[in-house]
Amino acid sequence: MRKLTRATSFQLFAVALAWVAPSGHASAEADICTPVAQLMNGFIAQELFYWDPDTKTWAAVPDGGLSLSGGEAQLIYVTREFFQDEPRSGAIVVKTGRKIDTSEKDPEPARKKIKLDRAKQAEFDSCRGREPSSFDGRVSALEYDRYHDYGYDASDNEDGRSLGEFHTRYVSRSGRCDAATDSTTFDAPLRWDWRSNRSQFSFDPSVVSGGFHSQIMAGLSIRGAAAVGSVGLADQRVDIIKYRTNAQKMACIALRVKPTGRNFFIRVNDLEGAPKGGRLIRADELSRQLTR
Repeated sequence: MRKLTRATSFQLFAVALAWVAPSGHASAEADICTPVAQLMNGFIAQELFYWDPDTKTWAAVPDGGLSLSGGEAQLIYVTREFFQDEPRSGAIVVKTGRKIDTSEKDPEPARKKIKLDRAKQAEFDSCRGREPSSFDGRVSALEYDRYHDYGYDASDNEDGRSLGEFHTRYVSRSGRCDAATDSTTFDAPLRWDWRSNRSQFSFDPSVVSGGFHSQIMAGLSIRGAAAVGSVGLADQRVDIIKYRTNAQKMACIALRVKPTGRNFFIRVNDLEGAPKGGRLIRADELSRQLTR
């Protein structure tokens, strides 16, 4: 997320779309905005819709969550632009997982693994650094949370190198290839807004909404900074998907997720999204429960 600058003209793409499936692969599809066009609320920055197999219709996922009758959920995430008329690019973070049951044992953070996936999107390949065009791997919850909850540098080990390959550069709303998904630049320190792109990857809602935990306080503890956001969670997965808005100033991204048990959730963070209003600020995390 960067401050709004003069809009730059772009070649128009009809829609940004990727299927996030258990396999982690993405493929281009037809314009997915059409099925949910009549359901959209034009006054909010982001919405989530689901396909109801019983009624054979699309509907908005309620704020209170959704109870699924089947094993897989087909979703459409919609992000809407309010501040500039020209099409722009961006990236979203999709985090899924579930809260563990009381009967389960929560593994130690160093042993717990988080799945990371960034599918190849050839149309955006011109804007990336040294990272590979795609990534599919796992890192420990300890390394993931140190990096995204506290803002520590990545460790000099396999997990740390995996984080470097997972994160990527992308075209910001300025129209330049000048944004990184793991940027630690604060949104607006003069307004006490300590959020950053990297903090949006946290599984701790307080970090997403308020910025990193204190490294100083973590260093005072006997064990140092331990995993926070991942405590009490299982089957965690994180996807990065780049997008481009269309002529209607929106982008629709199709997602296919398979809940792994009770208390399953999906959380989406739009790194360039901003709610309607007089001031450009980062959109809040969209979070929904999906139970079965």
